[in-house]
Amino acid sequence: MDDQRLLMTELNRDDSGQQTTANNDLLVMSNCTYCQSKLIIKHGARDGLQRYKCKSCHKAFTSATGTSYYHLQKKDKFEEYKALMEQGYIPLKKMAAKIGISIQTAFDWRHKILSNLKETNNQFEGLTEIDDLWFLYSQKGRKGLKYARKRGGSNRRGDNNFQVKLLITADRKTTKDLSVVRIGRLKKSDIERKVGGQFVHGSTLISDKHRSIASFAKSEGLTHVSFLAKKHTAGGDYHIQNVNNIATRLKTAVNHELRGVSTKYLQCYANWFAFLEGNKNQVDCNNLDQALTNNNQTWNQYTNLEGIYKRFIENFSVRTYRCPVKRKWKTQINYSPTNYAGKFI
Repeated sequence: MDDQRLLMTELNRDDSGQQTTANNDLLVMSNCTYCQSKLIIKHGARDGLQRYKCKSCHKAFTSATGTSYYHLQKKDKFEEYKALMEQGYIPLKKMAAKIGISIQTAFDWRHKILSNLKETNNQFEGLTEIDDLWFLYSQKGRKGLKYARKRGGSNRRGDNNFQVKLLITADRKTTKDLSVVRIGRLKKSDIERKVGGQFVHGSTLISDKHRSIASFAKSEGLTHVSFLAKKHTAGGDYHIQNVNNIATRLKTAVNHELRGVSTKYLQCYANWFAFLEGNKNQVDCNNLDQALTNNNQTWNQYTNLEGIYKRFIENFSVRTYRCPVKRKWKTQINYSPTNYAGKFI
């Protein structure tokens, strides 16, 4: 009898504070997915998962509701797909051929997964480099555009309103931030919106000469070391070679390995790059697994990517939002800016 009791105690022990199901290692729920109420009861089962019902909002849900596994039809192939994404950047056509799925499914799964990867909010410490990386504005895949754009670079010289600015900030330790901030010339408010208040006291900001960065450093009370871009350094440790290295590899991944990315999804791919960078030295990385099962807002973010993109175009560019995507989901919740703070906005 004591052995049975000991065995049951061992099986039910929850060292992490979160229990998982035997089927898919998804979380056993302690509160409602919709209203966060703790007044939930068991309510049968669905697709091998425990089903719950909330006594506050009266909605039913499982541990998969709202996550990347929500409405998923081919779970075994999804696991294979996820493993390939952890290995690096593979074009959609190759991914679809390897897994045995359609290109549309490969596209949907990729952005479901990327919707889990969030921008960082870590503190920068010590010598911190900052610079903006330019990508040409792209509407790749958007149907119904009146004027088609030929492939290749831009025929407009210098900074202009067709250049998407991705702000790269990195200290000399491990903290990095990659944020799409604007289409057009970088402003002080863009920098404040993304990395304002994230510097440890006494940090030094290093950049090439840029009025917006200089103004931001002054308002944050940071020591600012700048230099002419053509000189590449201010001498000694005062350079931005680490940021330049990140920029080069990110551009290679986006423009060559992935054959170009729409501006709508650029932040998602920047987050993917940052995720792979942060986990490249880990042999057994389960951070992606944790993100897929722990984030029950993934479905809302994924189905509202078009709304997030629309808000970005209308507020942070002079471009015109046109030819809306007509695809809709029955379970899609109306887009609310407050629900997606820091997500591309």
